Amino acid sequence: MIKIIMAFLIAFFIPILITPYFIRVQKRYKIGQRIRQEGPDLHQHKMGTPTMGGIIIFLSTALSLLIFHPEDSIIYASFLMMCSFGLVGLIDDVIKSYKGRSLGLKARNKIVLQLIISISFLYWFFQQDFFDQTIIIPFKSVPLPISPIIYIVLAILVFLSTTNAVNLTDGLDGLATGLIMVALLTFALIAFKEDKKNLAIFNLIIILSCSGFLVFNFHPARIFLGDVGSLGLGGVLATIAIFCKAELFLLLIGGIFVLETLSVITQVLSIQLNHKPVFLMSPLHHHFEMKKWKEISIVAMFWMFGILFALLGLFAYPFN
Repeated sequence: MIKIIMAFLIAFFIPILITPYFIRVQKRYKIGQRIRQEGPDLHQHKMGTPTMGGIIIFLSTALSLLIFHPEDSIIYASFLMMCSFGLVGLIDDVIKSYKGRSLGLKARNKIVLQLIISISFLYWFFQQDFFDQTIIIPFKSVPLPISPIIYIVLAILVFLSTTNAVNLTDGLDGLATGLIMVALLTFALIAFKEDKKNLAIFNLIIILSCSGFLVFNFHPARIFLGDVGSLGLGGVLATIAIFCKAELFLLLIGGIFVLETLSVITQVLSIQLNHKPVFLMSPLHHHFEMKKWKEISIVAMFWMFGILFALLGLFAYPFN
């Protein structure tokens, strides 16, 4: 119990202690966020804000795991997936910073790297004893058997959609960080129900790391998650859902991520087919910005709906 408490304290306080230094280093070497030209004019003042804050969350999580040190392969697999997807984001962030532009990796290259990570994980996953080829269906008490081929397709979709949805949502100060915390807390409860205590504790470690980071990431943000943070956190969220056999619950628990992604898809299709947009700007949070909502109000509203979606997910989960 003492080790768990120490791990929690490290997870929370490490970001608080080292983030100011991380910010100063980036400012000294003029490393910062690049704002896309087609984005809202309201964001131009954020140009140059330190980024890649996800590195801090990964570091504090790693140090916490050194103390917690569970003898549980799914914890280290989850952390490895977080770092692997985070590495893709880091490459993206470094390219943006080095070339001084808002575009990093080309979309197809990013997808290829994400596919390689996803398939590598599934190759390992299928060889483990805890894989039983069933998934839990929302509002159903009996797990659904699923064929390996269908499961592979589903799992790959889960990884790609979750990581990129979190990445799309990371557009306002603290927005994605807060929503990830809500989703991870919900999956921590599910993990406890599935008798995966170590996985639940791992969730709480990441939540506390995000909490410490949010002190600097909340409006007005002094540092951003960066693609390293959003892709890494999206990757670990997808991995945890898979270990809990609750892949489909991401549609409910991560409802805001789903809406953000659908807003982009809808906008693109509408412009291509009807030659006019549905939203003032996508993703959805930018639409409210264009309607002159205050950034902090948008974040608060999205967090509130994120909590409601999470509660819906818990209501749909068979706890009995």
